[in-house]
Order: sequence, then structure tokens, then C-alpha cells
Amino acid sequence: MKKYWILLVLFIAFSIYVKFVSEPNVAFNIFLFKLINYNQVSLLNPIMVFFSKYGREYVWIPLTAILLIPKRYRRVAIVLAASFILDIILGEASKYIMAQLRPFYYIHSNLLVPKPTDYSYPSGHALIVSDGAIVLAETSPKWLWIMMMIEAIIVSYSRVYVGVHWPADILGGWLLGSWTATFTVDMEKRGILRPIEKAFRAQV
Repeated sequence: MKKYWILLVLFIAFSIYVKFVSEPNVAFNIFLFKLINYNQVSLLNPIMVFFSKYGREYVWIPLTAILLIPKRYRRVAIVLAASFILDIILGEASKYIMAQLRPFYYIHSNLLVPKPTDYSYPSGHALIVSDGAIVLAETSPKWLWIMMMIEAIIVSYSRVYVGVHWPADILGGWLLGSWTATFTVDMEKRGILRPIEKAFRAQV
């Protein structure tokens, strides 16, 4: 069995658990949230707010655009773009199916950013950055994917730190992001994304 199907099964199984138990009823979920959010360090707060606000679109969209320029990294950029589109579709669908409310509706949260109005599970930030980091780990030089993996971990951690996500949201995001990353990388290896690359070449 392909490893991405195992990741998809894990995401579905974990999501079913979260749906039927509900995040505020999981003691370990609450414990981890309090451990992270209730122990903020004032010197770190601006850094965490920065990564929480800007570590997704303001990093990964420009990076994808830059990777489109050199021919040697064009396929990487196309895989990133394809997987991000898949993330947006599946992530939004999952949020409405799961309908999990954010931590501040249930317990005290030390909020450092404005309250989001959408559902909580899975974390869209964790989904995008984990997907991007894993795509790079599968397709790009070590110096690049290690740097971006660190960025992805910081962004994911920051979402709990600033008070807008449960830790389970982050885990769900990483499970789904791991699936979309490995799935789209495999599709590229099979040549399914090649017409997109050819169309892009024709435009440039």
C-alpha cells in the first residue's frame, strides 16, 4: 500500500475520533493547549504573532513563485501549487464537516491575535505549511527543505501559542498535509502533472 493511503486512513480515523469525542472533551488536548498558551514568554510573543499571521501565505506563495523561475525547480513549484489547491478544497470541506469550535469558546485563552470566525479543525495554517515542507523534503535540496520544515513547525506551534487552535487541530492539519504532499509528489512522478508544466512553458 502506498504510504499516502496510510496517511489518509490515519487522518480519517483521527478525524472521526475528534468528531465524536469533540476537542474540549479530550483532557490531553486541553492539557497541551494550556501548557503552550498559558506559558507565553513576552520576548517571544511578537515572533509568534509574526509567524502566526504571516508564515503561511506571505512565505509559501512567494516561495512557490520564485521556484517557478529556474527550470530545475519548476516541477517542485508545480507540485507545491497543485498540492496547495488540494489543501484549500479538502481543508475547507473538513472544517465544515467537523464543525469544531476554537479553544476560546470553551476555556480561557491568552489571545494574541484577533479571534478567527471559522471552524477550528483541521488547522489551515498547519495544513499548508506541513504540506509545503513535506513536498520540499521529497523534491528539493536539503538546505531548503530543512529550513522550511523548521518554519512549518514554528508556524504550527504559533497557532496554539497565540490561542486560536487546539493541538489536535495542528495534528489533523499535519496528517492531511502529509497526505496531500505525498499524493501530489507521486502524481508528478507518474507524469500526471506534466501537462501543467508544458502549459506553463508555453506561456513563458
